[in-house]
Amino acid sequence: MKATRLFTGIALALAAAPVLAEGDAPVVRQVGKTVVEWRSPLLKTVVGYKWANANFDKSRWIFFEAAFLASGGKPVGVDREDVSLVMPDGTTLSLPSQKRLAEGVPDLRFLLKKAEVSRDPLTGYFPSALHEQRIPFFTVPGEDIVMDEFSVNHSLLARGDLFFEAPGQTFPPGLYTLKVANKEVDVRIPIRFPAAPLERSKAKGDKTVPW
Repeated sequence: MKATRLFTGIALALAAAPVLAEGDAPVVRQVGKTVVEWRSPLLKTVVGYKWANANFDKSRWIFFEAAFLASGGKPVGVDREDVSLVMPDGTTLSLPSQKRLAEGVPDLRFLLKKAEVSRDPLTGYFPSALHEQRIPFFTVPGEDIVMDEFSVNHSLLARGDLFFEAPGQTFPPGLYTLKVANKEVDVRIPIRFPAAPLERSKAKGDKTVPW
């Protein structure tokens, strides 16, 4: 219970969200050292950032692996412009264009191949998903179509990489917030670089982390 109250409080503190009915407040849980789960009555999101955590202070480019599934019976749509990253100093970064990513990371295929061994498995957090689609915001040039929006429902999972470019040469340490916000959802996922070690509480299965 203590850990649950902690993560719920973090979610409310991070979000300047509309007034929610009792029981509708989003819940944030750190389910792995570099995996965070965000859940509301409309949407469930899980974000893995193992590669970003290992490279934030070495590279101008990082990515988060994200997965989305609608929690209820209503489909949920996400546009490219809905996604942003708030840095520790309050600076907000939008997703770059596919063109800018191709310019900044000329050999994207090689980067993703290196990162493959550093990925956290995310699909296991969505047992109800029957189908999967990729998040179409980015692609290795020439491999797939890039689109600016996608939609999920209770059985259709969307999974893919969200890239960001640092204003300077690297990303500073500190607490970041990955945001997905539109008229339907207001996702605020806290991510700390470097990742803090997990501490297991007395309640079985509960995990806490100092944000």
